[in-house]
Amino acid sequence: MRQKVKLLIATVTAAIIGLSCMNVLGTVEKAAAADKDVYRIVALGDSLTVGYEPKMTEASVPYGYADRMYEQALFHGRAELENYGVLGLTTPGLNNLLQGAAGGRPLKAADLQDFTSFDTRVIKQADAVAARTPEISAELREADLVVVTIGGNDFADVIKSMSNQSIEDARKTLADSFETRLNKYTADLDIMIRLLNQLAPDAQIVMADQYLPLWDTHALYPELKSAVDKLSAQLDRMAADYIKENIRLKVAHVSEKFVNKETEYTYITLFDGNDIHPKQAGYEAMAEAFAAAVWPEYRKPSAKAAGVPLSVIVNGNELASKPTVVKNTTFLALRDLANAVNADLKWTQKTKTAVFSKNGMLVTVTIAAKTMTVNGITLPVETPAYAGKDGKTYVPLSLITKGLDYQVVYRAKLQTAFINP
Repeated sequence: MRQKVKLLIATVTAAIIGLSCMNVLGTVEKAAAADKDVYRIVALGDSLTVGYEPKMTEASVPYGYADRMYEQALFHGRAELENYGVLGLTTPGLNNLLQGAAGGRPLKAADLQDFTSFDTRVIKQADAVAARTPEISAELREADLVVVTIGGNDFADVIKSMSNQSIEDARKTLADSFETRLNKYTADLDIMIRLLNQLAPDAQIVMADQYLPLWDTHALYPELKSAVDKLSAQLDRMAADYIKENIRLKVAHVSEKFVNKETEYTYITLFDGNDIHPKQAGYEAMAEAFAAAVWPEYRKPSAKAAGVPLSVIVNGNELASKPTVVKNTTFLALRDLANAVNADLKWTQKTKTAVFSKNGMLVTVTIAAKTMTVNGITLPVETPAYAGKDGKTYVPLSLITKGLDYQVVYRAKLQTAFINP
């Protein structure tokens, strides 16, 4: 079972709860948890799906709305995210990607759309995603949720042309061009939704509308807001019509979140040469809009008290007990950990050994020992269990929970470990 989010600009390579024996435990986990219920999310679309922000490099690790949706899913149980966002992608480009997935044909960036106006980094990233169409097809077949942002690049040339015009000429361009562009966009969108429904028949599809690429004091703001509202209304009508065909499309009303907050939420704007991609606050707002279409609430860990290095969420419940971190390994008092995962615990004072058991899984760990056992298999322990100054015995959190067949995911931006059965 995959435990990582596959990001397309960079790969997450470090986790605070990582330990040297994780590869061995992963083998045990795969064998024991093949039938576990996992909520699978597939993210498709443009740079907003990638989580792009200005000045990112190939080494940057994005933290966008899709990553936050993954975290929301982890509050509810085991989850996985596969992100296939492509910088600069248009709706026809996404349709070509999906057609490649439907046919099982690996593609190149040029098979999606014309990327010649983009730099080599963008083309390289598009090539990497396009080559994975067989994988995309497989992921979509198993998906529970598909999240999509697409369309901003479909309208980008109109917006850019307006930026070089007088206000009156820009208004005329908008009046003359928007309706035609909207009709083309919705026609392309219909193709996309129907393709997605074929490729991901069991998934809920959630797609964002568009926020304004303009600050609220600009002279064109009222006209562009009217255009954005019209686009959102059209998406709502399409979603209502798809429901009649048993196509599960919902609209994430991102535009509502951004109204009068464009300068707060984005690196705005095209009209003064800046970037219109969301800031972190904007991606958070987007995630809230997406989550509203899926879950009753948007959850966050509680504020951490001084000296608490991270939050621990077990099966959706945040632990009140304080974890400790030693040599990049997270520890929890053994009784607190046993209670959190509802495991039986036996403690032998003479040997200072704890035995955790649950659902046929057995984990044995001894204070100061450099090995532990999982179902009789001896594994190395880089940072052993220890007796704390408070009189409690502390055991490595991820080793015990993984040994008991729990999914353990550490999210660095949230400073939170999610542990799910």
